[in-house]
Amino acid sequence: MNTKPHTILWLNHFNTNARFSSIRFKVLNECNPRLNFDPDLIDNVEHDTFISIEKDRIPLFLGSQFGIQPRIDDISGFFNGEKLIAILGKSLLSGVVAGLFIYKIEKNDLSFSAAPSQKVIFFRNQ
Repeated sequence: MNTKPHTILWLNHFNTNARFSSIRFKVLNECNPRLNFDPDLIDNVEHDTFISIEKDRIPLFLGSQFGIQPRIDDISGFFNGEKLIAILGKSLLSGVVAGLFIYKIEKNDLSFSAAPSQKVIFFRNQ
């Protein structure tokens, strides 16, 4: 793994969580987020696979001071039912990682707001 150890401390909490430890992540092939964690946990996928609802694999986004990349609301067909998504909170300027947020998209959602009511869990980077 080619990363700085202090940017992946959240992964220890994630890996010991009974509900989420078996989850894998998927990122859009056309997007190259600066995620800095174990590439064995991430699958690069095409658009149709990225928006599909899967039990053990969830879309992964990068959240920074510049917003969420890729822009969730701009992904065609993304709001197609109830699903979980992951957002890695990271400063692109300093490289500091806050942790990994898991949010729930509801069945009838038409956009994403990162409202506290949508947050399922936060794996803090400590």
